[in-house]
Amino acid sequence: MIDALLYAVRDAIRSGGFGYDYTSCGIRSSGQPPPRCGDYYVAVHQKNSSSDMMNALNEYFDYSTTLTMRLSNVPLDRVGDQLLALQLAQQTGFNRRANVLASFLHMDWGILGNANNNLVDMMPEVETIYGFSEPAHFAGMETPAIMGNDWFDADPDDNQVALVAELSFVNCRRGPQAIASYS
Repeated sequence: MIDALLYAVRDAIRSGGFGYDYTSCGIRSSGQPPPRCGDYYVAVHQKNSSSDMMNALNEYFDYSTTLTMRLSNVPLDRVGDQLLALQLAQQTGFNRRANVLASFLHMDWGILGNANNNLVDMMPEVETIYGFSEPAHFAGMETPAIMGNDWFDADPDDNQVALVAELSFVNCRRGPQAIASYS
């Protein structure tokens, strides 16, 4: 039930007071933003899941948030320039935004509670619901990179450039205790 967790993460980011709303934060199949996103976009997306028990529900879910920041003063021929990407990440406040997201989402019990509420709402016909019991922790951020038109699915003549980095959150545990029983 990763969907319940992803919706809780998205809603927490939107209501966290960081300036993200429905146009600048959403659930995506990958880290890529929608083509017409604004200057900043946070994509919340599913990663791996696993289980370590055969006779009980004990699942672990991972998710990522990918931060995208449009750059207006970088020529398209600088895509892939790692030194420039690192300089821009520091100068533009990109690293600060990424750190705020990492700190906010790391081991957030409120997100866990909202994910459990989502589980109950998503499965009204189920007699017993096994909820999330341990929040995900921040596992790291990839090095910021400069991306070109293809990142936005844009026309090759658009000359769109962005700074992008994926933040990983791992081991959000679900089970084996029930959070709701309707029998």
